[in-house]
Amino acid sequence: MKAWVLGTAIALIALTVGSVFGDRGILNLVGKRRQVEELRAQLEALRAENVQLSSEIAALRTSPRAIERLAREELGLARPDETVFLIREEDRSRRLGAGARENP
Repeated sequence: MKAWVLGTAIALIALTVGSVFGDRGILNLVGKRRQVEELRAQLEALRAENVQLSSEIAALRTSPRAIERLAREELGLARPDETVFLIREEDRSRRLGAGARENP
């Protein structure tokens, strides 16, 4: 009788440990649910980006102004009668000098 109780107790402990920590256990399930939520958020962000890109594609196919804007912004193009001024921001460490440190 004692052996049967001990065997049953060991079996129940093993089942409990497997249910919590196993490949199909509760902790794994919680991790998978968190992963699903993260993937849903990524999917939603990608869908929003696709909508934005689709509208940009449609504008580029139909609007000469959209093409000109993209050419100016991305390629730095200008019309023949225009002068383009490029303003570069200097690296802060170069402005402060090699030995000087910036105050936090």
